[in-house]
Amino acid sequence: MKKEHVSIILPTYNRASLIKKAIDSVLEQTYPYFELIVVDDGSTDDTKKQIEEYRDSRIRYVNPGYNQGAAGARNYGIQCAQYDYIAFEDSDDVWRPSKLEKQMQVLVQSTENVGFCYHKILYHMGNHMQAILPAETVELEKKSGNIYAQLLWDNLVGCPTILAKRSCIEKTKGFDTKLKALEDYDFALQMAAHAQAVFIDEILMDARYATDGVSGNMANYLTASILILEKYKKDYLDTDTFRHRLEIILRDSERLGVEGQVVSLLEKIL
Repeated sequence: MKKEHVSIILPTYNRASLIKKAIDSVLEQTYPYFELIVVDDGSTDDTKKQIEEYRDSRIRYVNPGYNQGAAGARNYGIQCAQYDYIAFEDSDDVWRPSKLEKQMQVLVQSTENVGFCYHKILYHMGNHMQAILPAETVELEKKSGNIYAQLLWDNLVGCPTILAKRSCIEKTKGFDTKLKALEDYDFALQMAAHAQAVFIDEILMDARYATDGVSGNMANYLTASILILEKYKKDYLDTDTFRHRLEIILRDSERLGVEGQVVSLLEKIL
């Protein structure tokens, strides 16, 4: 296989106690041809000190100088990326050693119609609970090729599973900084709208549910769900997935005890 290099973008904010596990899992990859761009999103802890302890020229520490959120930090990392293949990692993720090699084997050999590939995550939920994403109940054939309609039904693509061609990313508007959650879902929708995907049916990384992160803020998640429903309303209606997404939003709002406010907001924007 041709030794194409990969730019790996790792945004972080006050995760000094966790980030070394994430970085170490990248350095242990069986595919060594990469740069790891650590985007320090305005951390106030000793994140910079932790990064400077590494003596590996493939690691690049960049700091925009202010906190802009996960979406903005990833966009900044994309701007800094040198290579034509781009991957993403979160600061509390652990990549399995063959992740990058297996994804590059798929993407380098893919046709021009393929813009990105992704894979399974083992999600550690706490209290000895685990989940595999995307759901194994989704038929395998719906996870590769033109997955846009399936993505509108429900998200299949976690951001840290993505390895994308730069040419695919350049056809998107990047990560939407207005979204305080689900910005990765929106980004995957943008890519899938114009490119095919390849799914690797294997767990290639471990992630954890973080109550101090984006995944732990249900209010932000609910607001982002509504904004995405508005943004892709026509496509949801055209693919007969609108009612399904609306039911999910109403279910989550009822769980939070804010169903009345959410219904009023939906009536205004839809």
